[in-house]
Amino acid sequence: MSSNPSGATQHLTDKGMEAALGIGRNGKRLNTNAADLQDAILDVRDEFLEVRTTVINNVRHDFLRNGLLAEIVSRTPILVYDLPELKQIVDTAFVDRSGKMYFCDTFLRTLLAEHEAGLDSLNFLIRHEADHLRRLHLTRMQDINPQIANIAQDVRINIDITKAAAADRFEDERGRAPSDSELKDAARAYLVLHADSIIASGQAMTYEDYIKYDGLSEEAIAAILLKDWKDPPPIPNREVSFERIMEGAAQEADGVKGILLSAVPLAAPPLHAVLTPAELSGLAQDLRRIGAAKANPNQVSDKDLQDSLGLLQKLKEHPGLIDLDRAHDTATNAVVGTGNVHLSGKTGDNYLDALRPSERVKMAMQIIQKILTPSAQNGMPGQPQDGGLTVKDLERSMGRGKGSDPKSQGDTSTVPHPLVSHGQDHVMDTADLIEVLKAAGLNSESMKKMGFDDLKSSAEEIKCSKDSVVASINKASEDMMKLGSRYPGGHLVHYAKAQMADFFKPVLTWEMAMKKMTESLGKGQRMAPEEPWTIYHVDAADMGLKHQRDVPYLGSTVPGKTQKPLMIDIIDTSGSVDDAMLKRFVSEAINMSRKMSRGNAPDVVISFADTIARGEPVYITERNYKDFLTRGIQYGGRGGTNFQAAIENVFELVKPGAKGVYAKREIDAIVYMTDTGDSVPDPQRLLRKAQECGIKKLPPILFLAPKACYSEHFDKAVKKWATVIWFPTGAGATNTRINVTDVAREQEKKNRNLVAAKP
Repeated sequence: MSSNPSGATQHLTDKGMEAALGIGRNGKRLNTNAADLQDAILDVRDEFLEVRTTVINNVRHDFLRNGLLAEIVSRTPILVYDLPELKQIVDTAFVDRSGKMYFCDTFLRTLLAEHEAGLDSLNFLIRHEADHLRRLHLTRMQDINPQIANIAQDVRINIDITKAAAADRFEDERGRAPSDSELKDAARAYLVLHADSIIASGQAMTYEDYIKYDGLSEEAIAAILLKDWKDPPPIPNREVSFERIMEGAAQEADGVKGILLSAVPLAAPPLHAVLTPAELSGLAQDLRRIGAAKANPNQVSDKDLQDSLGLLQKLKEHPGLIDLDRAHDTATNAVVGTGNVHLSGKTGDNYLDALRPSERVKMAMQIIQKILTPSAQNGMPGQPQDGGLTVKDLERSMGRGKGSDPKSQGDTSTVPHPLVSHGQDHVMDTADLIEVLKAAGLNSESMKKMGFDDLKSSAEEIKCSKDSVVASINKASEDMMKLGSRYPGGHLVHYAKAQMADFFKPVLTWEMAMKKMTESLGKGQRMAPEEPWTIYHVDAADMGLKHQRDVPYLGSTVPGKTQKPLMIDIIDTSGSVDDAMLKRFVSEAINMSRKMSRGNAPDVVISFADTIARGEPVYITERNYKDFLTRGIQYGGRGGTNFQAAIENVFELVKPGAKGVYAKREIDAIVYMTDTGDSVPDPQRLLRKAQECGIKKLPPILFLAPKACYSEHFDKAVKKWATVIWFPTGAGATNTRINVTDVAREQEKKNRNLVAAKP
């Protein structure tokens, strides 16, 4: 091959290089070469979803052995990926907001090997990722340092999983649940058993941390960490020697060779990543030679570089390197937050030596790729072997910079230490994941199968994920009510229910009329004919009467009878209302029965309706609303929508002679929670029906709908005779204050021009 006249290293064409590396852009898949792992993880998933049976009072009950987390996993797709662009971001496992779980192929091979050896590490990771979904970690602790939040979340999850797994093993061996002291001993034994497994590098995987943080929330753990937290000092943005970068990768080749020669048990590498000790020894020698020669084309050919790049690719996928990463991560976790740094490399460069072993290998690969293909967009400057390669360049190549253009960062004197994390590494925002997959060139078929082919479908995937978590919690709650203490991990169910109650926190604040408040306090007045008007004494015999009780007297005015406001809440259960919106409506309705500002708590009747009212109305008061928050409410419907019929059915509830506690009660307000997916009711027909039921005029009627459902036609038409309020939902939604007194006053004005329809 002729030399390049400019003196630069000669290389293949970009197209030829891409073909050689299997990188081409169109038609990539999430999983190209690890189909066997996809089958294997689904087999493990089936084991994880084992069903157990118990008999209570001669009734058989089936439940999932792994409790609530199994309910979540049963609704969670698990995908294996070997896409290089995604592995560059996460090389272990993660979940995204759409409710899918992802395992990196190289990481999963090690987990499967440990699973076959009888360790619990793979099940542990499945529980761990499912617990991120349960705990809504992408939406929590956003005001806390991201690295501290990540660690605190992992600590909380790992302690819960350790406790549950230890208790499960104890019960399998002893046939009974452990005591508190026995559970601590079982947890210690579980952690010792997995001390050399891949999960040992996780947070709180020592007994000391288990005892220190057990029972604390993520926020409380973060507060403890934050108290004495120290980040490593930033690194000067200095030049890093090309030779030392090559030396770092060479040392990792030597390290994996040592593992192979020592016969340390490892997962079997994939066929495309098999390496012999001789190949590793040759790779280390070649990398040192390339580094010493600075890839001079007179001493190092393109073939030499290509051969080394191919072997580095195998090394990067090798289980031996994953084992070196595990040892590095375990040692790093021991000093995280102290300001100290663990150095697993021995290149003599403190920056390079603080990196993970796999990062040193990856760095060498990207530099060689840049030498062979100067147009490669990997954050490296052109001809990196000629000097001028800075810490900032290398950090950018690791994905920790803010752009691919080396000039886009400005000229700063320091760079944050690579141990300082800035994002959630176990939970990925779906929008970010889609961006990565599209940039990588994932084919349209794969994107469609994942529900990521357009923004609308991805939003639906996220909504379905939330619904799945809620459905899992509800199912686990039902099983726990039947099984009691026999249900595995019952404490997780209680905590999850509390989280979901907070997630659907009401955003409506209600105020009631002062008149009702004073009546309920006994300050109103009424005429009581049974009470004497004044103090008197008349002898019955003087009036010719047999009994003293027969003496007539005038009635008197007495303090008013306690009368709470009555609000009837119609909840739209038609098919167009999704589960998340329905849960929001129920949450708001129950919230009405709490004490209100400037007033007292009303009695609330919840009526579910689609084309007609469905089932029995639910009567909620200030005394029982907490019970409904705990056990939920059964509802009917999911058909079409008919506002007219639903409101008319409500009038029937208070009709004189109607069965139930509502007959002859005055309706203070009717609140219709809906997505407005129907035609506007006829107010004249409504008034006629109200009068037929003993109601002289329409009570205040409010239609409440999320802002996302806004309809200009509905808004204008209804506001002529009723009230429409569009309220915000979702993260960061502010409270909408609703004053029923004002609504009633407006309704009174609108009623003046309203005439009932003729029969």
